[in-house]
Amino acid sequence: MNDGRINQLPLFLGEPAMEFLWDFLNHQEGPRLRDRLSHGEIDLLEFPREAASQLLAFSTVLVLRCAGEEELSAFKEEAAIKGLFRLAEGYSSRCHPAFQLKKQVLSCGKSIGSWPLLPFPEDLSREAARLEGNSEANACNSLITKILHELFHHMPEDHLAFRDLVGPPTGKWPQLLAELCNIHIPTLFCPRGVLEVLVVLRSISAQCQRVSSQVTTSLQLRHRQWGERRLRSRQRQNYVRMLNSIRLLSPVLYLILLLIALELVSIHVIQRKGTQEHQQYLKFLKSILQYTENLVTYTSQEKNKWNETIGLTHTALLKIWTFNKKKQMLMHSA
Repeated sequence: MNDGRINQLPLFLGEPAMEFLWDFLNHQEGPRLRDRLSHGEIDLLEFPREAASQLLAFSTVLVLRCAGEEELSAFKEEAAIKGLFRLAEGYSSRCHPAFQLKKQVLSCGKSIGSWPLLPFPEDLSREAARLEGNSEANACNSLITKILHELFHHMPEDHLAFRDLVGPPTGKWPQLLAELCNIHIPTLFCPRGVLEVLVVLRSISAQCQRVSSQVTTSLQLRHRQWGERRLRSRQRQNYVRMLNSIRLLSPVLYLILLLIALELVSIHVIQRKGTQEHQQYLKFLKSILQYTENLVTYTSQEKNKWNETIGLTHTALLKIWTFNKKKQMLMHSA
């Protein structure tokens, strides 16, 4: 507190209860009931039933925790009360930026995994084979393998099974991301430096989601047009370039999601970095953000610059590889 004394409320209520209060009252992406009630933005007659039920349940737990031993023992035997206590004691934030980032990562991973990887039309197989031999694309794939090999070595100790993977874990991405996002991260009273990093990581994840959505839309549109023989010569060539490009974009986006998830696990390490290191780290993250923003532009239906995404990706991968070799990521100090 401002006078140097320790705030006793978190110690009395416990972390789960404090997380609940922050979710309902403070976090920007929560219901922010305190602000809306005090500003008259909520009509009490139309107050959400679900929110009222959760607040009532939480209040019941608090009242019983303040009750005497005799009253508490009498109520605690009730099955409903036992359930309330179990839920209250196991609560973790649903509205904190860290939790929202986990949701974004998992959603984006699911989106990439659902890309309708349609086969190449037979009469374009030769052109496809020529494009697949692109030296810059090969360099990108080589970098992806090397970076993933390094990242896998920084998996948490209880996820050692993934450390032996070589190259993109094609069928294991959902499991890998889900397990990392399931790791508990302290979120109560996060320092400003942590929140600052979370903002950038969420922006990167959001741009990855936009790229994935655009790729899905373009794939569906072009394949339908191809089947209906409505593509002109230039559009057919662009379709082939798109199909070739997304074979690279898929593992790259997964790599970025893995990087985000690993850095999130070690997010509190940022507090140990000095000012210069902190700024260098943010600069690195913002370079990845710039890459994903450029991808959004290049993969839009207005631009359709699929070939250019390969050069863009190569530059971004080189930056990630260089920064990784300097051991300046959060996972390196965890």
